[in-house]
Amino acid sequence: MANPRAGLYDDPMLYDVLHAPGTAEEVAGLEKIERKFVDPELTARARLWLEPACGSGRYLREANRRGIDSVGFDLSEGMIDYAREHTPRPGPGVGDASYFVGDMTDFARRLGRDRVSFAFNLINTIRHLPGDAAMLAHFGQVAEVLAPGAVYVVGLSMTAYGCESPSEDVWVGARGRLRITQLVQFIPPRWQGNPRTRSEQVVSHLAIERPSAVEHRDSTYHLRTYSMEQWENLISGSRLRLVASIDEEGDATPAADGGYAIFVLAPR
Repeated sequence: MANPRAGLYDDPMLYDVLHAPGTAEEVAGLEKIERKFVDPELTARARLWLEPACGSGRYLREANRRGIDSVGFDLSEGMIDYAREHTPRPGPGVGDASYFVGDMTDFARRLGRDRVSFAFNLINTIRHLPGDAAMLAHFGQVAEVLAPGAVYVVGLSMTAYGCESPSEDVWVGARGRLRITQLVQFIPPRWQGNPRTRSEQVVSHLAIERPSAVEHRDSTYHLRTYSMEQWENLISGSRLRLVASIDEEGDATPAADGGYAIFVLAPR
């Protein structure tokens, strides 16, 4: 019997079904960003994509279908097993894939120096790192593996402290006769019920609909928060530098507290 308090991340198949919609378009956007910010000679010579905390590997599997070699890692052994099992079959025009279980603060030795041409971490995944020390360690690991001319693309929501109210979002995914709906509530720092000062509380309500029954699962986790000032100060003390803030198509866009932005980072 399923654990009613198990999170979405505890079930790789459910996670993959829910997040699959729009993956092809998102990867197409990543290719546009790559073309704008990565040295084309590097892309032609040694193109390798990296996704830290890759989850079920949905981005990298789509990249493989486009002929891109990739490597991904995640703390969850179940997620990595799922990614390996669903990697596209080798063939003409299909990129090679490699996955391993690893931590965002300690992975460079598994890859080696200067191997990666393009790395990315989207939709607030990087905010699972608990604090500045962990983030700086992560940036140091990324700097080790990026080749000259490569970039690291990070997407995260910036916090406007004291100006935000609780909000919610709905995600829907389906595969065959399975349908998943996730209602996500975001409770900002220092709000009633969430006294933490640099932590957004995330409450997930899952409805898993199968022909035989509907199952509900609830879970809660926290994400580290950053204002623009905090984020820029953190980067300035790291081994990476800020190249640009952009949208999903790679076009320059201002980043501000209270909004989602994609940041292009490169080694110093």
